[in-house]
Amino acid sequence: MPPDEAELVADNLVEADLRGIDSHGTNLLALYVSRLESGHLRPTTAVSVVRDDGSTVVLDGGLGFGQVAGRHAIDLAVDRGRAHGVAAVAVRESTHLGALATYTERAAHAGIFAMAFQNGPTIVPPFGGLTPLMSTNPFSYAVPAGDEPPIVYDVATTTVAGNKIILAKKRGDATIPSGWANDDAGRPTTDTAAASVHHLQWFGGHKGYGIALLVELLAGVLAGSCFGHTEHTASLLHGADRIAKGYVFLTLDVDRFVPVAEFRRQVDALIRDVHAGERAVGVEAVLVPGELEYRRRAERLRAGIPLSVPLIDEIDGLARAAGVAPLR
Repeated sequence: MPPDEAELVADNLVEADLRGIDSHGTNLLALYVSRLESGHLRPTTAVSVVRDDGSTVVLDGGLGFGQVAGRHAIDLAVDRGRAHGVAAVAVRESTHLGALATYTERAAHAGIFAMAFQNGPTIVPPFGGLTPLMSTNPFSYAVPAGDEPPIVYDVATTTVAGNKIILAKKRGDATIPSGWANDDAGRPTTDTAAASVHHLQWFGGHKGYGIALLVELLAGVLAGSCFGHTEHTASLLHGADRIAKGYVFLTLDVDRFVPVAEFRRQVDALIRDVHAGERAVGVEAVLVPGELEYRRRAERLRAGIPLSVPLIDEIDGLARAAGVAPLR
């Protein structure tokens, strides 16, 4: 990879680990290396413009690293949001973005309200079904604040991301929490070995499924990217090894609605209202989205990022194969 692109991807993975989003951190390194070696993921990311209408832009990610195309796309969405008040940047033929919060929070720090939607390989059945049709279809939003950290929401529309199941298997965990996944027959299970990343459960049942379908319509159909079954998509890759993904960034220039300084003060006030409310029994603090990750990041910057022994062994194996000094 070009050094600047490699550094951007590495920073993205470490940032996820710092925030405690371990499923989207260095846990992904082996997957990315295998995709590079197989030729499914291109080492140089060539982003091209498919269509540019000012407030709306469609890009092609060239099946390079999603983090590289994603950085380009969110910065463009911020610029166009400022220019037009509202903007949408869609990207087709890209790959895994990593944690979506990275992008929406970047916009929030620039004083822009941002939303992100990403689809991907067909690994999750629709609610009540067994035939995989969608991905975990994550959604994120971030809002600028003043003295408080920005509000940052980032979730899969399944109860958890598939990488959390993979990470549990990699760690050798005997069980996973109830509500995470089904087995291959669609039966709910807490047995890590039986849990299938192709049968994740939607959060809130049919409600999460409905939001996932919205993500599919935006990031897949509207973006002109891959979606559904083979005959519906022009994606270069499809099937068990398909890695192509689509995504959409939506941005709003806060200053077009409310003076941005006043908006930041009001967001701070809302956050403090949340903090000041009466707590349920056993609850230490009531938080807004992103606050837990913000606190965890500060702690891990101080104390370091914990890595499991199997993950360290995996990274060391990749390092030795590449002629790089291992972690230990």
